[in-house]
Amino acid sequence: MKVSIEGILVSAKKINADRQIGEEGLNRRRGADVKTDSVEIENRLGYRLDLIQRELKDIQTSLTKNQVVRDGVDRLMSDFADGGRNTAAILEEAQFEGKKALRDFVGSGVTPEVLTAKMERINALIAQDVTKLTRLQVEVENILASNLASSDRVGSVMRSIESALEKTDAPALYSLSRLSSDTVIRLIK
Repeated sequence: MKVSIEGILVSAKKINADRQIGEEGLNRRRGADVKTDSVEIENRLGYRLDLIQRELKDIQTSLTKNQVVRDGVDRLMSDFADGGRNTAAILEEAQFEGKKALRDFVGSGVTPEVLTAKMERINALIAQDVTKLTRLQVEVENILASNLASSDRVGSVMRSIESALEKTDAPALYSLSRLSSDTVIRLIK
């Protein structure tokens, strides 16, 4: 077998050409994988934002109902302090979506002790709703900080959550700290 410099150079060029073709194919596949992954992440975030909007509507409904009931219980407590003459009227008036929410919550045996216990229970339910809202807010802030979803859509969901939180009068809200997405990104870097 005769070995020549020309033969070695031709073989080296062939090997380099094959290697370049192989690397280009890998790079193309990697690029396609990255695009596929980012599209999949965007789709998942879009789906999660849809779920968050549904959860937000459910929480807003629950929160509104609980606030109506709390106002009714408060009125009943005031009525009992004045002698309890308007109890039946208050129970009939306090409605939510056409249903007698206060009567369903309090029941038929209305006494000051029962009302005190019901007030504690309704305040706990409102606190749970507010906690759910703040959890959703943190999740949406994290999505916003990731810059992986449409900022318009995330901003819309965030405004809805903030609007719902503003309508609550829970004192626990004032103890929460708010982080902006810029602050989070700066802290991550």
